[in-house]
Amino acid sequence: MLTVRIQSAEGTKRIDLLPQDTFAKLYQKTTEIFTLQSNDGYTLYKEKNKQSPLPRSTSKSIQNAIQHGDMLYLVVERDDILPTITTNYASSPRGIGIKNDPTTTSGPSSSSYSRSYGSNFTNGNSYVAGSVPYGSTHSDYQLSKIDLKEDEVDEQLDKMDGKIERKRDPQLCHHNVHGKCIHCIPIEPYDEEYLQNRNPPIKHMSFRAYIRKLQSASRGDRNTFASLENISCSIKERCKTGHAPWPKGICTKCQPNSLTLNRQPYRHVDNIMFENGNLVNRFLNYWRLSGHQRIGFLYGRYEVYEGVPLGIRAVVAAIYEPPQETSRDGVKLTFPDPHEALIDDLSRRLNIRRIGWIFTDLLPDETKPGSVLHHRGNIDSYFLSAQECIMAGWFQNNYPNVCKYSPDGFFGSKFVTVVVTGDSTGQIHFEGYQVSNQCMALVKSKCLVPTYDSPELGYVKETSSEQYVPDVFYKEKDSYNNEIMKIGRPLPLEYLIIDVPTGFPSDINSRSTFNDSSQLVKTPFSVENRMQIGELQDMNTLANYLNQFQTIGGGSRATTMSTSKSQAFDIMADIHFLLYLAINDIIPFSTNHLDPLLDAIRANDTSGIETWMEGGDWQTIVQVIHSQSPSTLTPMTNDARMDYDTFDQQQSSAQWSCERCTFLNSESSTKCEICSFDKPR
Repeated sequence: MLTVRIQSAEGTKRIDLLPQDTFAKLYQKTTEIFTLQSNDGYTLYKEKNKQSPLPRSTSKSIQNAIQHGDMLYLVVERDDILPTITTNYASSPRGIGIKNDPTTTSGPSSSSYSRSYGSNFTNGNSYVAGSVPYGSTHSDYQLSKIDLKEDEVDEQLDKMDGKIERKRDPQLCHHNVHGKCIHCIPIEPYDEEYLQNRNPPIKHMSFRAYIRKLQSASRGDRNTFASLENISCSIKERCKTGHAPWPKGICTKCQPNSLTLNRQPYRHVDNIMFENGNLVNRFLNYWRLSGHQRIGFLYGRYEVYEGVPLGIRAVVAAIYEPPQETSRDGVKLTFPDPHEALIDDLSRRLNIRRIGWIFTDLLPDETKPGSVLHHRGNIDSYFLSAQECIMAGWFQNNYPNVCKYSPDGFFGSKFVTVVVTGDSTGQIHFEGYQVSNQCMALVKSKCLVPTYDSPELGYVKETSSEQYVPDVFYKEKDSYNNEIMKIGRPLPLEYLIIDVPTGFPSDINSRSTFNDSSQLVKTPFSVENRMQIGELQDMNTLANYLNQFQTIGGGSRATTMSTSKSQAFDIMADIHFLLYLAINDIIPFSTNHLDPLLDAIRANDTSGIETWMEGGDWQTIVQVIHSQSPSTLTPMTNDARMDYDTFDQQQSSAQWSCERCTFLNSESSTKCEICSFDKPR
C-alpha cells in the first residue's frame, strides 16, 4: 500500500494506492477526494514548479514513478471543474465567501470595555463587521481560488525583491566596486542580526518577511511547502468516524491539539500613523469635555512601510464613533450600529476602510493639573487587560487577512488596536497593539476569559459538558532558572500581545484625506453619537458649520478661483459631515446622489466638488436652511459658494434663541417652534 500526498490551493489530502494501480486510477481518486467536477481540467506534477507532469495512462503502473510518502502538486487549468457553492454565503468585500453559522456567530464574551475587569462582563449581541461573520471555521465555507484577492499592499510587496542592500566595506571588501562578497552581498529581509542591530531594534519581522523565510526553508526539500495553517481550538463538527457529538463522544481526529503559547516572531502591521493630530484631538475632545472614556473605529488604508523590510503601515484618515454608553471608568458599545453598513460603504467609495479601533484610558492627575496618570504601558503594570485582548481578538477575527499562502484563504489579521493613555511624563500617549494568531484562536473558540482582579492575567476555561477546551500551556523559568511548562490558569498576557509603534507624520504639511488639517476649518462639524455631551447634528449645526467659510473681500464670490476651490474641498471633505448628509431626517442623500461628490473627494478634484455643489441636491439643502431663516443665507453663486459675511451680519438680528431648548427661532415668532416657550422680552 502506498500513501501519496496531494497539495492544492484547497489544502493537502492523502490518497491510498496499490503499486499495480495505473495513473488513470490515481487521477480518478484525486477527482473524488477533491470533489472535482471532471477528471479533465487539471494536472498532477511531481515538482512544485510545474515540472514532471504525470500522464493519464490507463495501462502504465505507478510502481516505478511514485514512492510511498511522495508529495504531488495539483494545478487547476479550468475553473469550471472546481466544486460549486450551493449554500447561502455572505459576500465579503475581500472576495471570501463565508457561510453564516448561528451556533458560532455570537459576539465576544463582552461588548464593553471597562477598567473594572470583569464587573461589566455581560453577554453582548451578535456583531458582524465588514461582512465577515465571526466564528467561521474552515468547514463553514468553500474558497474558490478565482475569488481570492489579497490586499493591494500585499500584491505590491509580493513583487518586491525584499533583500537589504549593503554598502561596500572599505576594510573587509577587497574586490573592485562591481564585485560582491559575503560582507556586502544583499541579505534577506528576515536576517535576525540585521533586525537586532537596527536603531531602534526591530523586535518583530514583517509578515511578508516571515513568508519569505518559510519559502527559503522549503527550497531544500521538494516535498515540503510553506503553507500557513490556522489554529483551531474547537472540536471538528461532523466527525467522519460516526461517533456521537461531544460530550457523548470524541476521538483523536476531531479533538483539537493542545496549545503551547509562544511569542509570535512576526506582525501583520509594522507601524500605525495618524494623518494629522487634529483628527485625534477631535476624538479626545469628548474626554476633555465629559471626563468619560470613548471608543472609536479607525478608517484608513494600508501602505508599504520602509522602516521595516517588507513592512506594512496602517494610515489612519478618520475616526468614527459608534453608539456607546460612556462613563469615567468604562465604555459599553451598543450593538448593532444602525449606520455601520453606511459608514463602511462611504469609506469604501473614498478608498479607505475600517483598519482598527481606538479607546481612551485617561485619568486626570489631581496632584498635577493638566497631567494624566501613568498607570499602564510599562513592565510594572500591564499593556492590555484580558478583556481588551479578548475584544481585540474578536475584532481581528471579524477582519481576517486574505492570504493566498494559506489553504484556508486567510491568515491572521491587519486590524490594529490603539490605546490612548498617560505616559511617564503625565502627557497623553498613543500605544498600538495587535494580538497574536494564538490569541485569535482562543477568542474564536471562546476559551479565554478575564480574571476578576488582575488585569494582566487571563484564564483558560476548563472543559465542561457544553464545551471541550484543549490544554493551553506556557513556558517560564523557575527559581533554579530551569524552563518549565505551566497550564494557562491563569495566563500571563504578554505571550498574546504584539506592540506596534504608533505616531504622526514628521512633515506637518503632509496632505490629509479630509479637512482636519485645513487652516480654514476653525469649527469642525459635529461628531455623531455625542448627545451625551450636548453635541448634536442638525440643520442648525450645519448652518453654523457653513458659516465659518468666509468670502474674501466681502463679496458674493471669492477674489480668485483657487480660493474658491480650496474652500469647496474644505467644506465637503469631512466624513462626519458626509455621514450626516446621508442620514439626516429632512433631506437624506442616497449613495447615488453622493457618488459624484465622493469620487471628486477621492480624486482631490476640486472642480468636481464645485460642480456637485452647483447641482440640485446641494441647492436643496441650502434652500431648506434658507427657508428656516430666510435672512441667514444668500443664494448660491455660480462658483458654488454662499455669502457668509452677510450671514454673520444678519444672523444675530434675524433670530432669537429659546432659553429652554436653545432652538434658533425667527424674529417674527412669539413662541419657540420646538417647545412653545415664550420669547424673552
